[in-house]
Amino acid sequence: MGGDLFSDDELGTPPTMGTGLMGPGYPGVVQDASVVIKAPVGTTLESIPLPRPPAGEEELSSDEEETFEACKAGIDNLHKAFWIAGKALETMKTGNLHRNSGVPNFADFIWINWEISESHSQRLMAEWRIGEALAGLGWRPRESQVRELAPVAKNHGEAAAVAVYDTLARDGRRVTSSALKDVVRQLPIIPSGAVPADVVRAVREVLEASGPATVSVTDSLADVSAGDAAGAVSPESESAGEGGVQRPDPTDSEDVRRLMQALACVTDAAKAVSRPAVRRAVDEHPEAAMLVVREIEAQLGKIGRAIAVRKPAR
Repeated sequence: MGGDLFSDDELGTPPTMGTGLMGPGYPGVVQDASVVIKAPVGTTLESIPLPRPPAGEEELSSDEEETFEACKAGIDNLHKAFWIAGKALETMKTGNLHRNSGVPNFADFIWINWEISESHSQRLMAEWRIGEALAGLGWRPRESQVRELAPVAKNHGEAAAVAVYDTLARDGRRVTSSALKDVVRQLPIIPSGAVPADVVRAVREVLEASGPATVSVTDSLADVSAGDAAGAVSPESESAGEGGVQRPDPTDSEDVRRLMQALACVTDAAKAVSRPAVRRAVDEHPEAAMLVVREIEAQLGKIGRAIAVRKPAR
């Protein structure tokens, strides 16, 4: 277990059952405490129901939806475990909380109890704030990815490292350890005292130089523009040797840009809402929740009426 516990590039052997930072030892500690704390759904095996066949082919039942949310929360823990572990390690070390353990050396204490090497524990403690910040922005970084941001964090601070990841992700590219390593390697020399905005500009220059990202709405619109330009050449003009007139790029249109911004907002809103969350809100605060739900329905109705225009023939 001395290797990388949180890598997205390598799959090691399954860990043995033990009392690790995220292991089965936690519920036992909770039960022995004077105040019993219920672990959040998805953070323990007991909070995830056993596998069973689907209840049917229609929409998920309420029990299935709750199970689905618990399973997603459990998988999310795989991604955020490294910064929880890093924070736990730093808190223990800073407070010298292991001083009564009988193992005065912190590195020895961590190795004896969790088989985490000193170098790995140092990385986790150095990375957890970056992981937490990226999670706050809605991303799900992995420890091996954040590790590639170490040179930026060392030279320009954690906010600059966060800016590198965030800029790459917002560009529509698949964020991997190798992609981050490549961007960091190509970054120009950034002067001391640079702010995150300077880092964002530098990253964008690297991305622009490396070519387009994966297909997005903007790319599709560019394809439409190219198709319009090709279709703008009539048979008559071709026989006369005359060139067609290229239509303007759709993304230059203020109205098209507003539609794209609306799409981005609607997409973010769809990710933020789930039926179990709405049900819980209604159960806890029925009047306030239903007021919000009705307003959401009203706004969706406005959007639906606004986009209900006659579609052009294809």
